[in-house]
Amino acid sequence: MRLVHRMMAVVAATTATVLGIAATPAAAATVETGHLDVLDVDYADGALTLDIKTYSPANDDLSPAGTILRLPAVSAVTVPSGSAWACLGASGSTVHVAPQAENPDLLWAGWNTEDVPATQGPVKMELVGVSSVPAGGRFAIYTTNAFGAPTYRLNSNSANGCPISTWPGNISAGSHAHGNWAFSAPGTYTLSFRATTQGGSGVASPTVNYTFQVG
Repeated sequence: MRLVHRMMAVVAATTATVLGIAATPAAAATVETGHLDVLDVDYADGALTLDIKTYSPANDDLSPAGTILRLPAVSAVTVPSGSAWACLGASGSTVHVAPQAENPDLLWAGWNTEDVPATQGPVKMELVGVSSVPAGGRFAIYTTNAFGAPTYRLNSNSANGCPISTWPGNISAGSHAHGNWAFSAPGTYTLSFRATTQGGSGVASPTVNYTFQVG
């Protein structure tokens, strides 16, 4: 199925190039490994968009609509002890993580504002909503430093002091980075994001839904 989708995408992109029209992001089936910039922020002709950037093939934009990003059971990790991890989950509990460090068996998920001009940056990134089936699933993006301590970028945990709906300090224009994408339990998650440029004309993207299947 993935091969068929990829072939259709290549044909569509080639046709668009020949005809001289703009190619739209391709749809995909399920992706569970490889380098992806899940939050790929693009600015062109005064408009801001969110899609998914892939690197194999290079620079192939996937539409979040119809794309399922999957974390298999092997993505399960145990929440460490210590107060710094409390907003991820209870010490010793299990969460599923697409890790910050590249792992060939899992998604290597990042964010990308390389196509946003410096005059339009930085970019405000908002977690507009999180829903899951079964209900009650939590989501977080966090990064870790050389000592392993977490810094939360977005978090849907409703516990005291944990929710972060807007990326602290915004995301610099022209940047590309990776973090840990964590889910509290197996299930199907719909994550809704919106990006807004903070410089120039202050353009907002539509709210875009991403689907993750976990476990």
